[in-house]
Amino acid sequence: MHKTIILFYALFFVISSFSQSKEIDDKYREDQIYFGFYYNSLIDDPSDFSQNKFSSSINFGFIRDLPLNSNRDFGLGLGLGLSTSSYNHNLKLSVDGNDFTGMIIEDSDSFSKNKWVINELEMPFEIRWRTSSAENYKFWRVYFGVKTTYIFASKFKHESSIENYDLKSLPFNKIQSGFTLNAGNNTWNLALYLGLNPLFNDKFTVKYQELKNLKQFKLGLIFYIL
Repeated sequence: MHKTIILFYALFFVISSFSQSKEIDDKYREDQIYFGFYYNSLIDDPSDFSQNKFSSSINFGFIRDLPLNSNRDFGLGLGLGLSTSSYNHNLKLSVDGNDFTGMIIEDSDSFSKNKWVINELEMPFEIRWRTSSAENYKFWRVYFGVKTTYIFASKFKHESSIENYDLKSLPFNKIQSGFTLNAGNNTWNLALYLGLNPLFNDKFTVKYQELKNLKQFKLGLIFYIL
C-alpha cells in the first residue's frame, strides 16, 4: 500500500509537470500599458526665440496589442492616453481685446517664469516588431508609428518683477500629430516624437509669420507593462 501511494504521487508529479510545460500562452500580447518621460523642445523656431530651464512631458495610457503573425513578434498597436507638457521660453503671450499677441523677450533675466502647459488626449498608432515569445519577457523592440493628439486644455503663465498673470485656451491648433519611434531592450526604451503640425493656429500666425512653422519635438524614455 505504501509503495502504491508513492507511485501514485510520483505519477501525479510527472503528469502535472508535463501539463505545466505544455501550458504556454500562444495568444499572448505585449506592452499593453505605457508610461513615458520626455525632454521637450520646439523646432522651426525664429532666430530670436529661445528656450530656458527644463521643459518636460509625462504621458501614460493603454495600447491594444494586435499581433499579425503566428510568432506574434510583428503586429500593430492602437491606444489611448493622456499627456501633460510644459515649455519654458522667451515668447510672452498677452491678450489685446479678444486677440492673443506675442512678443519675444530679449532679456531672459527680466522674468522668473514664462511658460505654457499643454494637456492632451493622445491616440498612438504603432507598427511593432520585437523578439519576444510566450516565455521571454526581456526582448528587443522597435515600434514606429503616428500619434494624434487633441489639446483639451492649455495655459500660459508669466511671472516677473513687474507683472504676474495667467492665460488659458491658448491659440494652438487643437489637433496635433507626429511621428513616433520607440526602441530598446527590456525596461529601457528610447522614445522620440517629431511633430508634423504647426503648434499655433492660423489666426495667430497671420500676425506672427515667424511662428507659423513652430512644432513640438520630444526625446525621452518610455516604459511598457504587460
